[in-house]
Amino acid sequence: MTPPLVHLVPGPEGHGVVRHGLGVHPHLGEAELLRCGRLDELADGAVAGRVVLAQVTDRLLASAPGQGLEEWRRVLRGAARVTVVLHDLPQRSDGRHRHARSELYAGVAASADTVVVASGHERLLLAAALRWARPDVAAAVLGRTLVVPLPVEPDPGAVPRPSSADTPAPPLTVVTLGFVYPGKGLEEVVDAAALAARDPRLQDRAVEVLNLGGASQGHEDLLEELAVRARDAGVRWHPTGYVPDEALPGLLAAATVPVAAHRHVSASGSVATWLAAGRRPLLLDSRYARELADRLPGTVQTVPGDRLAPALADALVEVSSPDGTDPTWLPHDVRLGPGWEEAGQRVAGPAREAAVSVVVPYYRDQELLDLLVGRLAAQTGVRGGLELVVADDGSPRPPTLPAAPHGALGRIRVLRQPDEGFRLAAARNLGLGATTGRVLVLLDGDTVPEDGYVAALQRVCLDRPTLAVGRRRHADLRGHADLPGEARWPPSEELLAPAWLAEGYARTQDLQAADDTSFRFVIGAVLGVSRAVLDVVDGFEARLTGYGGEDWEFAWRCWLAGADLRHVPDAVAWHDGPDVAGRADAAGTGLSAVKNAETARLAHLLPHPLVRGRGWSYPQPDVVVDLDVRGWTHGQVVLAVESVLRQGDVGVWLTGTDAASGPGATDPRDGLPPDPRVHRGRPPAEVLARARVELRLTRPVWVHRLPWQPWPDQVDVPDPSRGAWTEDPASGVQARVTRATGLTRLQGGRPGPCWLGTDAVETVPPDVVVEHWRAAHP
Repeated sequence: MTPPLVHLVPGPEGHGVVRHGLGVHPHLGEAELLRCGRLDELADGAVAGRVVLAQVTDRLLASAPGQGLEEWRRVLRGAARVTVVLHDLPQRSDGRHRHARSELYAGVAASADTVVVASGHERLLLAAALRWARPDVAAAVLGRTLVVPLPVEPDPGAVPRPSSADTPAPPLTVVTLGFVYPGKGLEEVVDAAALAARDPRLQDRAVEVLNLGGASQGHEDLLEELAVRARDAGVRWHPTGYVPDEALPGLLAAATVPVAAHRHVSASGSVATWLAAGRRPLLLDSRYARELADRLPGTVQTVPGDRLAPALADALVEVSSPDGTDPTWLPHDVRLGPGWEEAGQRVAGPAREAAVSVVVPYYRDQELLDLLVGRLAAQTGVRGGLELVVADDGSPRPPTLPAAPHGALGRIRVLRQPDEGFRLAAARNLGLGATTGRVLVLLDGDTVPEDGYVAALQRVCLDRPTLAVGRRRHADLRGHADLPGEARWPPSEELLAPAWLAEGYARTQDLQAADDTSFRFVIGAVLGVSRAVLDVVDGFEARLTGYGGEDWEFAWRCWLAGADLRHVPDAVAWHDGPDVAGRADAAGTGLSAVKNAETARLAHLLPHPLVRGRGWSYPQPDVVVDLDVRGWTHGQVVLAVESVLRQGDVGVWLTGTDAASGPGATDPRDGLPPDPRVHRGRPPAEVLARARVELRLTRPVWVHRLPWQPWPDQVDVPDPSRGAWTEDPASGVQARVTRATGLTRLQGGRPGPCWLGTDAVETVPPDVVVEHWRAAHP
């Protein structure tokens, strides 16, 4: 069933974004219109459980600058699926406001399941904002960003082109459209019109500059400034103020030369209005103007900024010529588009994609797959639609699946990868890469859900960015697909479940009290994960092959990325056969051999001491230390590095040279011992993502201690109430706790203090004698 939409359109009636939203709304299919002045007028979770399409520009989100993203998260919390149509994207012309606007737009886009922009130019602007503010998810968000141009179709109420006998009497008008605000190019239009008016060909005609519309709120002073500027230049400029809809067609038709001079426009509703009225506006050359000219040939005339005055003069002369030539009206055969109906359909289709995607890795077991698909079709309580992706790990024959839709299931697909051994992580990634859901649910091919399984995981994963694990029970499932009706489900005879897992859930209050050790309680066969979390971690680690461990490594990165962990006892799924302990013993392999092989694979990537032990060294450290050693002496480098290597599972990356010493200076990194834990250059992003901490030493110090013991079980998020952390950078040791950074990015809030106190370090002087220092610091 196609889910109804909630179409969220904040803002006043006359705002261009609101006009766009109201224009497209009748063409969205079944959709409820939700209007408000700003988002901060709506209640917490106002659209929880609903499929949402939202029109977004930063100025309509909150009353106070800087609160827009917080309000967005508050109102949209719990929404089943979110599509955003972004307007007025941040760009260079925003000046000092660009970074704040980029953070907001990147945050909104990262929280959405589909993003819609109005031009290829806007997609590039979004890419720039994401790469600055959210580089961790930029590729994922751009991968689901669609370009749907602003609707442009002939206005049936437009006033027709005048005949040659109706050539306008003096004065000639150069007309801009829309609100008056800084950066719109109105100063350039006034100056160019004044120059054009001096053209000898126009000596008998007066030229005026007119803006159809009034000042944007807070910029009323610009009206007088523009009037004075025009008067000093020898022309008249005046705004009309608010123009009622019924009066607009006549004013658009009466304009002698329509102009849109905003050099930094990202997509222009005013240009679309000119085109709908049959007019061919003059546009300053820009990436968007060229894109529009290519998409709709013959509709606009683009001119370089330094040629605006001559272009205006030429247009005014041609309009005034007796032969009736008028380049400011569209040719009769020009094609516009998309229309409002087409634009609505292009947005509504992606907005109604499935809100939950189930991914099932599969290998040659049609019997259990039939049972699993049947139970997915019987799911109840899912909000916003359900899809299934089966990821075949190289079966000799592809699985057989029913036609879609099938019960609760909408779209059903099979994706295949070649048989290159046991590649569960790669198969899961294959399936996840094809999904659309805001919540992703993973079930192994031998694990069959009860009817409320998906809905239970969905509820938890919608509440906040979460990695959730269901309750896995064990039974012999073979033959259940052949039993009549509902008598076959759920199984009546249960096999023994692992006690250690139940104890872990009880000890952590179903992972509500999770810590750095809780990755052990995440079972890949019964997972749910929020899309926002998956975007950050980018799926499972495909290099892990063979049985086991890929779920723990995935959970480790999700935890560090800021995800909540949750065990959901109501999300019950049945695994065919016993736990791995029973399977290993039955196979004669022995549990120890299976688990030890898994631990050995994981130790290369997961640095927690429960997996790696204490004292071993791997290329992936638990603590990354980054030193820019420009200006340091060799002795300072040696001792600073030595002090941090004493702190446990540490890797050191050294950057910079002593360029200030002039030609022939030596690199202070030269001559260091050949320790595999010490590297040159910046630490790689994949190393930082798996490390619990990144330390940056901004000056040469001996680090006596960190706020945790070497090889700790737990690294806490910095807390202002604890004396080990401070906002004072005097120590020169800055700490980035990976989970703290992830919590800020995924869930909002301000980062805590990130500097060690001065009592934890000691300055190393430039002329230090290393031997003497070591004697004093055993």
